Amino acid sequence: MLDRRRILLLAGLGVVAAALASPTPAPAQQQGPTKVEQLYAELAKLPPAERQKRLEEGARKEGKFAFIHTWRGRLAQGHMRLFQKRYPFIEVEMSDMGSQDGAERIVAEETAGRHLTDAVSLAVPDMSELLKRDLAAVIETPAENRIFPQYDAMKDPQHRWVTWYWSDYGVSYNTDLVPPDKAPHTWQDLCKPFFKGSVSFDPPTVRFIVGIFAMMGPKDAEAWFKCMGENEPIIQRGHTARMKLMLSGDHKAQGQNYLYVGMKTKMQNPKTPFGVAWEAGIMGWGSGIIINKNAPHPYAAALFADWTLSEESQKYAAKEFRGPVAYKHPYMPDGVKLTIVRQPATEAENDRYIALWNATIGSHATTREGGGGAE
Repeated sequence: MLDRRRILLLAGLGVVAAALASPTPAPAQQQGPTKVEQLYAELAKLPPAERQKRLEEGARKEGKFAFIHTWRGRLAQGHMRLFQKRYPFIEVEMSDMGSQDGAERIVAEETAGRHLTDAVSLAVPDMSELLKRDLAAVIETPAENRIFPQYDAMKDPQHRWVTWYWSDYGVSYNTDLVPPDKAPHTWQDLCKPFFKGSVSFDPPTVRFIVGIFAMMGPKDAEAWFKCMGENEPIIQRGHTARMKLMLSGDHKAQGQNYLYVGMKTKMQNPKTPFGVAWEAGIMGWGSGIIINKNAPHPYAAALFADWTLSEESQKYAAKEFRGPVAYKHPYMPDGVKLTIVRQPATEAENDRYIALWNATIGSHATTREGGGGAE
């Protein structure tokens, strides 16, 4: 049940600690498809209506579903309540945590040989470790036919995840502190002297750095990190906390934030001094349901993955100012330039990106204590 979330989170952290402390090496990769994947291959051959019937019958027999949601708190709970209302015969065991933490939790459980979690919702840039360890079940579902064409690039051609929403980063600023003639129109504008010491970022995340490289290309991206570092930015963990600080007048602009935080605040109060440099372009990445190839409840997991693309799930995402992929976006202007982060970065790329951040932005920034994260 949803009220078991914290208990399960603590249990999961215990599994992580045990796995990391154990000298036992990770199990060898399995040869051939698992029973879960064999089931999904069989279901893929069925007509959609028959497949749906089989999923519901199987999930009813299983009666449970263990899931890691990387939406947080109230947002995650509301989403799961909708699922349970649609399928009341399934008992949901949910944990909520950050995307990277969710991936590490699955890896730790499987390394310890404990098949506890059925599925996890992860941002594409955070999937690399699960995919590297071949822990994602291959599942083809007709539900992905509902995804709008402009988001087709967020799908996985190998069917290792089911894309169900997307997130964005863009350039935002305080319109009280930044007059129209100083407003940024490009990412490079954040390097101007006017913004020195007054642009904030979260600590380094692979999704952001990969997005900058995808938007600018390697040469311009490296130059941007160098000039941005020289402009002495602010580093503070917590997207919501940084947004509140910027809107209160603490600093002028942000080069890394979920735009929904400011957009939702401005919709609630039109006087909010929040502006977005839409013309600068934004980066976006899909988030998908990865089903554990050793899932203890494979029918319920597949039923949930399909349900995330249902109208009720997609409308909930839009209502909460997230980025649905099969429903109209709640705030994104038509025609905005979108750079999609298509695939997880490799381990070598991750190391190189973080090293670049540390040598540029990290070496010149003012670091503050973290605040609350975004839901």
